[in-house]
Amino acid sequence: MWPEFERERPFVPWNFSRGEVIAACMMWGFTLGFGYFVVYHAYQLTMRVKRPTAFILLIWGEIFANLILYGLLYILVVVGILPPDNFWVWLFIIIGWIIQLQCLIQLIVNRICILVNNRSQRRLLKWSMFAWIGFINITVAICWIPATLQISDKWVRATYIYDRVEKVLYLITDAGLNYMFIWIVNRQLVSNGLTKYSKLVRFNKLIIWVSLAMDVLIIGLMFMKNPLVYLMSHPLAFIIKLEIEMSMSNLIILVARGTGVHVHDEGISDESDPTSAGFGATQSVRVQVHREAITQIDGELDEHSSLNGDLKSAVTANGDVHLIPMKNMKSV
Repeated sequence: MWPEFERERPFVPWNFSRGEVIAACMMWGFTLGFGYFVVYHAYQLTMRVKRPTAFILLIWGEIFANLILYGLLYILVVVGILPPDNFWVWLFIIIGWIIQLQCLIQLIVNRICILVNNRSQRRLLKWSMFAWIGFINITVAICWIPATLQISDKWVRATYIYDRVEKVLYLITDAGLNYMFIWIVNRQLVSNGLTKYSKLVRFNKLIIWVSLAMDVLIIGLMFMKNPLVYLMSHPLAFIIKLEIEMSMSNLIILVARGTGVHVHDEGISDESDPTSAGFGATQSVRVQVHREAITQIDGELDEHSSLNGDLKSAVTANGDVHLIPMKNMKSV
């Protein structure tokens, strides 16, 4: 199908064994099963927001890329409904993969920016990650589409090497961003006496291994005999990663509320009076919450739960988000 290509030799369709087809269909089934809960969770978050925020758009972009552009098209290739030598099939699959990586990385960056006070630093982090992942996207697409269409053996060999290098680079990037989040929470909150945020650190340390395990799973499946079987693990891995990010946003809200910050559908309000931070009268904390970074948690806190009001909350006019400890800060 158009466009036509000159190949060094005739196209040879990949021969999926019965076991490989079963494995791909099982991964797709797990993706759909787990994806149901992810979509429902995303729907709940969306219904609590009065306007489409960047956070919500990134979530739905990730879901669309996972389940439609990438997962559905690929499973149709595996079962033989779509031809494997169709340029447009692989083009839409690679576009889905690009959206997958960009949306997920920006969700992680978005979580980090909650704790960064300097706007220029937040902008630098977002755009540098966009450029870095964009570089990976473009270089992989240049090699991967010609290799998948079997244009020449040179492209196939280049993709065999670089595709594995790219997966390792993404694994390092994912681990580095999560480490940055843990480091900032420890440095700016826990080390200043806000021990309630230690639960956020503990949760992130545990959940990061699940997230990184998904990257390792993809890398491991790349060494199977059929070079296309591993592609079906992408939607499963990234839908799990998406649920992790939504759970992290809920935990951030939960901890923030436990320290006196209240988030509502229409925006953010401060319903708590400033009190001591529990680690000395000379230290207090200003909390600024970003409307586009987090949304209201799934369930309300129990009215009998302990809300000590450890933090003094303040919201800027533009709704920027920060959880910034400030020593010797007077009441604002």
